[in-house]
Amino acid sequence: MSYAYPYIIIQEPVNLAVSLDTVKDHLKIDGTESDAELTLLIRAATGIAENYTRRIFINTGFRTYRCCFLDCFELKRSKFQTLDKYEYLKDGIFTIVDSSLYYITSDTAYSKILLNNGKAYPSDIDMNEQAIIIEFVAGYGADEEDIPYDLRVALLNHITALFENRGDCDCVSAVTTVPSTQNLPATSRIVYDQYRILDIGNDCGCL
Repeated sequence: MSYAYPYIIIQEPVNLAVSLDTVKDHLKIDGTESDAELTLLIRAATGIAENYTRRIFINTGFRTYRCCFLDCFELKRSKFQTLDKYEYLKDGIFTIVDSSLYYITSDTAYSKILLNNGKAYPSDIDMNEQAIIIEFVAGYGADEEDIPYDLRVALLNHITALFENRGDCDCVSAVTTVPSTQNLPATSRIVYDQYRILDIGNDCGCL
């Protein structure tokens, strides 16, 4: 099936991937004159890094839909934390999927919802492009300390490069669905590459 199901953010991250104070300490900046600009650069660098690595740094809530039951649903947001909703449309009303029917894999890339052996999903699902709703949280954690140390250092170096070279490149254009490597600092890119999830499809017919 070629339909690309969207992942809608329903819960924004509570904190920045690296705090403003951490960045100011790293840059040896006192005062508050640059706070607004630095906050924008933190968000820009985080967006670029997340798009490039295909990982979510700070816990974020997502909603996605599927049209029908399959034995495998791949959740293409990493690192998986919690499944908050898994329901299907029956007679126009969303009904909770029995948790005994499935299990969720723990994966370094994308986790999957898999049907348990000997089980079968309900057959009375409505015919609808969004007949199944899945809501889940992905990220390393709620705070910057939850992010791997080397990834935080790479992000700090990335923010520093954006701050010191502001005006020399279009940072916004790099925050796209096709990750750009043109303006990534070499030291940051080396670390990002170690965490990057290669989108090479799946091996179990997941939707």
